[in-house]
Amino acid sequence: LDPISKWSSEGLQIYESAVPIGATPEYLAGHYMIQSASSFLPVLALDPQPGQRVLDMASAPGGKTSHIAARMGNSGTLVANDFNKQRLPSLASNLARQGVRCAILLHADGREFPRLMGGFDRVLLDAPCTGLGVISK
Repeated sequence: LDPISKWSSEGLQIYESAVPIGATPEYLAGHYMIQSASSFLPVLALDPQPGQRVLDMASAPGGKTSHIAARMGNSGTLVANDFNKQRLPSLASNLARQGVRCAILLHADGREFPRLMGGFDRVLLDAPCTGLGVISK
């Protein structure tokens, strides 16, 4: 177990585990989320702040979204959108497990947000998602 890199104090790299890391009591209690190191970078670049209105345009399954919420101190408004409706249950489950309270989950076409909700302080569109290969080889 080591920090993922010198550029982030928030992530840890796990080299081996006697049990599946997605089945530990700590994981199930929401103490951590499994994602690739590259998934930290968009959130670090976004630099969300407490109390802001933030839109995550492609939020499922929720790794970056929960990271954004943590960086916001679970305050403000975090709109977690995904265009693929079938991905929303995993997003809802992960955000609930992580204790994210500042998020509003939506299934909308991103082109409609100016009309639906007006502006945001920050917008993240990580498409295609940098974490598609969650477990590196």
